[in-house]
Amino acid sequence: MKCTLIMMALCWCPLALAQPYVSDALKFDQRIANCEGKWFGAKGQGEKIVLGYAYMDPSEGFTFEHYGSLDTSAGNLRAVPSDTQGKARLISRVDRNFPASCLTDAQVASLGLPSSPESMQYYKDDLPAAEHHSRWAYFYNQIGASDIALDHVSKATAAGASSAALTFEHAYALNALKRFDETISLLTPVASSRDASSDLIAELAFAYLELGQYRRAIAFYTKAIDHAVPSQRRWEFARNVAGAYEHLGDIKQRDRWMELSNRYRGDTP
Repeated sequence: MKCTLIMMALCWCPLALAQPYVSDALKFDQRIANCEGKWFGAKGQGEKIVLGYAYMDPSEGFTFEHYGSLDTSAGNLRAVPSDTQGKARLISRVDRNFPASCLTDAQVASLGLPSSPESMQYYKDDLPAAEHHSRWAYFYNQIGASDIALDHVSKATAAGASSAALTFEHAYALNALKRFDETISLLTPVASSRDASSDLIAELAFAYLELGQYRRAIAFYTKAIDHAVPSQRRWEFARNVAGAYEHLGDIKQRDRWMELSNRYRGDTP
């Protein structure tokens, strides 16, 4: 892990997953997204099992605090504190939904661990429910846990939230879950409204692209690129237009849009 050591060590990289290894005591059949507010074990380098506590930082997103490792050599779980315990905190921002084993209350008790680290008192979220769930939807989409993000979208909507940002998280989650028809139903009336951002229109275009409706995808991607406030992802939209033209057999247009994509990204003058 690449860490910056201050009062606490902040790691921005995911766990380095090694050769498959499953202990008799743990099954890594869950994901870190399932472990929010829980202790967990995850496969690290070699046969090491990292022990950490997963939580949501309301400002920065999904995070875990590194405690040490889990020893299973004797057939039973044993917590082995890291050398930094009592000296500094080692935390890592989670950027992908890696495999993990969320520890049960019984396992936590048998390891002699508290129900949660004392530091968790500083991460309480006092936002109203609508804002809380809207933010959590964003954070879960960021790590690729769009099924959980969609649940937070529903809760935010039930709590009265309504915004272009929440609609984007809704559409993003639906597209990630390959529920493209639902994306189209959601975004078709939005695409021509004042609330239609460049990124929102592009999510609609992506749904059409994945359904093989290339002409419609091209039309909406072009609209997203030409938006009054264009997205920084224009290069990505242009690349997808190039891909759509390739599917249509129009190589000349494909090459034109690939060149435009490179220009937007800054690869060419």
